[in-house]
Amino acid sequence: MIKQLKQSLAIDTLYTTNSFIFLLRKLPILKDLLTDDIYASRGLKRIIQGLVPIYLFAKMLVIKFFYYFLIFSLSYYYFPNHLVKTYYHVLFLLTILGMFINNKMLNTSKKKYFSLLIFKMEATSYFRNNLWWNQIENVILNTICIVFFNTLLLAPIKYTIMLIILMFCTRLIGEAGNILFYKKNNYIWYSNTKLYGTIMLFFLLLISLPVFKIYLPLKWMIFLTFLIGIISLFAIKYLMNIEDYKQIYQKLSQIVDVMNSKNDKDYLKQAMVEVRDKDKKIDDRKLKGKKGYDYFNTIFFERHKEILIRSAKKYSLIGIGVYIVLIYLMIMKGYSESIKNFLEYRLGWFVVIMYFVNRGAIITQAMFFNCDHAMLTYNFYRTPAAILELFKKRLTTITKVNLLPALVIGVGNIIVLLIAKETNLWIIGTTFLFIIVMSIFFSIHYLVIYYLMQPFNKELEVKKASYSFATLITYIVCYQFANMTINSLTLSIGGIIFTIIYGIISLRLVYYYAPKTFKLN
Repeated sequence: MIKQLKQSLAIDTLYTTNSFIFLLRKLPILKDLLTDDIYASRGLKRIIQGLVPIYLFAKMLVIKFFYYFLIFSLSYYYFPNHLVKTYYHVLFLLTILGMFINNKMLNTSKKKYFSLLIFKMEATSYFRNNLWWNQIENVILNTICIVFFNTLLLAPIKYTIMLIILMFCTRLIGEAGNILFYKKNNYIWYSNTKLYGTIMLFFLLLISLPVFKIYLPLKWMIFLTFLIGIISLFAIKYLMNIEDYKQIYQKLSQIVDVMNSKNDKDYLKQAMVEVRDKDKKIDDRKLKGKKGYDYFNTIFFERHKEILIRSAKKYSLIGIGVYIVLIYLMIMKGYSESIKNFLEYRLGWFVVIMYFVNRGAIITQAMFFNCDHAMLTYNFYRTPAAILELFKKRLTTITKVNLLPALVIGVGNIIVLLIAKETNLWIIGTTFLFIIVMSIFFSIHYLVIYYLMQPFNKELEVKKASYSFATLITYIVCYQFANMTINSLTLSIGGIIFTIIYGIISLRLVYYYAPKTFKLN
């Protein structure tokens, strides 16, 4: 068992080492100095192999620390008088949620492909080794972070022990539940968007309870941890009796063919944007009177209508559910004034909300995967006039799709303000208009950075750091608005003016620069 664990880790280290060397050779300064012989250089590879475990551990620790820091800082900033209650409430529920969304044993990867299907490692031992190795890694990382932040909170040691046990046990239950679900239903549960969305929405509502001064009691947490600990014993027994892991993995590998892409996430992206056979037939009436790129864009939209609208519908339904809860709290629980004040002075939060609700990212992926990666091989497709004309048509399409959840949120805000007896029609009107304008802004923004930084290769892998950096900066700027306390009327007018200016500038940027940047990677 230990021998196979060493072999598995050796494969992982070698793969990471060769990937790092491959990236080094891509750098302009080093690509002429480093030849193919570098892969056979034992000295350099040993140095990199020695650094790889340190790098991987440091990377995981930084990610884990940021996760805890985010929970701590948000709890401290928004609920300073109930910091401990809020911190434990959010962390406890997120840990329970991780039981559903943080399962690794059925994920496909090249490492597993090499180990099980190429090098023919014994699958049962491999499964158990990886299961317990992942558990050990998580216990070490979580313990470091939990101890650090619990020390800041001056929390009793029993709560530190509770969280460590909880995170250990929920992982085991989650892995067992995921495999059991797959065996019974023949698919991984989080590929069921309705089930996944329902669970996410349920936990989101529970996590947001501190806003209404409702907290999960610490005594309940201890009791639930004890109960989860008992359930985890049955999960361990189930996991240790799994003997057909290789057959399961072979079936999953055939479904996603892991050797064609970096990891299973790329396949999930591809599955999201693939056109189904039933969507390839187009009603001729939709094309009547269309010419040129208008005709071309109409064909694309009609074939991809399900892809484009699917997630917009999902977010619209979630939005309706959220506003039903808010209206209930206002009428039955007396939260009208606090919710009214939130909409009047913390409207900046809706910049963040619209950032996540906007479907621009998935639409541009669909455009590239099903259209542009083939059309970009033709020079006429990259002329300034062609790019600008198609850009305008696509912007109209994306804006229409994103208006669906935007209208739900905008109308929801109007209803909430009317129930709260808001009499200023300027505030009501501009609050609604601000949501619509933010939807239009993000529609423009995602399409602009797609044309100016076209990041994808044919497998939908992001190959340009500039694109990732642009999306990160976008999120950071959006989050800054959430921290502002500003009159909604002022923010709405400012947002409208900015969007108009941004739209005009974007058209010029696309016309002059996209012919050089909009190309295949």
